[in-house]
Amino acid sequence: MTIVKRQMALHNTVSVIGGFFGGYTVVNHCDIIANAQTGNLMRLVVQACRGNLDSIGFIILAFLIYAAANVFYAVARRYMRISMKIVSFIVTAAVIVLTGLLTGADNDYLAILPVFFFAPVQWNAFKKAGGNSSATIFSSNNVRQAVLLLTKYFMDKDKKALKNSRFYWVTLLCFYGGAAMSTLLSMAFGANSVWFCFLPLGVSVFAYVRYRLAKLKAFGQ
Repeated sequence: MTIVKRQMALHNTVSVIGGFFGGYTVVNHCDIIANAQTGNLMRLVVQACRGNLDSIGFIILAFLIYAAANVFYAVARRYMRISMKIVSFIVTAAVIVLTGLLTGADNDYLAILPVFFFAPVQWNAFKKAGGNSSATIFSSNNVRQAVLLLTKYFMDKDKKALKNSRFYWVTLLCFYGGAAMSTLLSMAFGANSVWFCFLPLGVSVFAYVRYRLAKLKAFGQ
């Protein structure tokens, strides 16, 4: 049980990072949500109909970066000997630095591009916790699961459904807590608030160490 609890705690801290970047990009960079592609690809269709070539080029580039991150994850998972969770932390740290350094450039779109690489890597590295599949970079499926499972509990008095529903609600709380954090920091520090993302990243690394130690203690590996 200790392992599962620490795995879920890790999942929650990483969800804060996902929410942080979601809020940060919306507030500071042209209302773009770099964590997911649905809205951006819808924007592509709209801009194509309007003939706005600059926006079309950016969205296509962002899509290619997002796709490349998935390719990177697949290759890294096969050939790297370290945990992909550690790889995700390294990528996140690099993206914070790149975004911070690019902030203040004449083109707001440029600074957001590294975030498109971060999102798929974290999503793939932290897909499950406590037996539940859950994204840490967006919330649509988490909302669906949280509501369905809670409804199931009220209809069937299924305690397992209530437990799993609680997991999704907590994930949502952490995700939107991260979004609120980045929004408030952006109000005070503008686009430079991205540097504060090192705080939830540090907490996530600490949570990962505790999780790994619990596994080592339990399984001796």
